[in-house]
Amino acid sequence: MNQNQKEQVVITVLGANKPGILAGITRAIADANVNVEDVSQKIMQDLFALMMMTDFSQANCSFETFQSRMQEVADQLKVRIFIQHEDVFRFQHRL
Repeated sequence: MNQNQKEQVVITVLGANKPGILAGITRAIADANVNVEDVSQKIMQDLFALMMMTDFSQANCSFETFQSRMQEVADQLKVRIFIQHEDVFRFQHRL
């Protein structure tokens, strides 16, 4: 991939709120050398919702490996994580 071209990936996290979710998610993202460019987090009563726009172009692993690693984090934290390329996300949501 061209170094000047970004590979935008949307990460969505949903689950019951508890300490450590954001730390666990961002640690795994940083370990993969993925850059968080924008983030929105909301806690409603005991529910946790997070959406991130990331730049995957400098990642040190394949997209499939990243998805697998993030699924392991999701299982540990007992949350749901959805990871999609931005174009797929936009198509699915017709944005």
